[in-house]
Amino acid sequence: MKETSINTTKFKKTVFIVNPQSGKLGGKHGIISTVKRIWGDAARDFEVIATTRRGEGERLAESAVENGCDLVVAVGGDGTLNEIVRGVMGSDTCAGLVPSGSGNGFARQWDIPLNYEEACRGLLTPEVSPCDVGMADDHLFLVTFGCGLDTLISEWYARSKIRGICSYFYHGVRAFFSYHPEEHTVSAGGETLYKGKPLLLTVANAAGYGGGTVIAPSAKCDDGILDLCIVEPLSLKATLINLPKIFDGGIQNIPQYWHYPIREITIHRNRRGPIHVDGDPFDAEKEISVKVIPSAIKIALPAR
Repeated sequence: MKETSINTTKFKKTVFIVNPQSGKLGGKHGIISTVKRIWGDAARDFEVIATTRRGEGERLAESAVENGCDLVVAVGGDGTLNEIVRGVMGSDTCAGLVPSGSGNGFARQWDIPLNYEEACRGLLTPEVSPCDVGMADDHLFLVTFGCGLDTLISEWYARSKIRGICSYFYHGVRAFFSYHPEEHTVSAGGETLYKGKPLLLTVANAAGYGGGTVIAPSAKCDDGILDLCIVEPLSLKATLINLPKIFDGGIQNIPQYWHYPIREITIHRNRRGPIHVDGDPFDAEKEISVKVIPSAIKIALPAR
């Protein structure tokens, strides 16, 4: 759901940073042509740059800030937007999004049109809203952080040559039958919130991972709070029965689901291992500090 926004004037200088590898392959040429047509017809000062490798979006966004751009738009998915936000955070430059990823969890949270022409045209007369940012150690996240089953899915998807939501679903099924939950302890303010072997351990800034999933139904990106969501292991039968609840907003009705509003927690596990932020996998230590930075960035949203 879109949060309360503040009207703003049009931006003076904009850079679109395109990730050619996000979402379905082969569709980015049409998006680039659309951006150039819409923003060219509007006689705006803009530039379109394509990334060539993972992580390059951050450097390109930093360069755009240094060159006086007041809007940097990610053309891609949640991972692409994550890179752009890392580059603009701490400045007065706004981040924007033309969604073309596989899950588009951030776009769904803010009601950004998934039709890239509508999203692109809407940024000509945008609104600006403050947005919280989550931090898992030194890894930023806008949508979700996880260190459970979702991390294994992210690892396999990152290595896959096939993109799109169907690929995510395929790797999700594979991961469910391969994942072995390990013990985690979650504490806040010196008190233990949870100790066990979760199937999912997710900290959410937005309601879902993307693709229509909902892990934290009450999550908002501008309330200064993160949502700790835990799902304990389910049998195959229970998984099939409860699977629709992950898509219809009823996940809180699964008996094995636990939810805590948090601002800062520490996660301890028995060994170092993988995590993911916004779907991108990383290695992390045994102990992970997770916290929220309220109103850390400004997001430009397409006008309704």
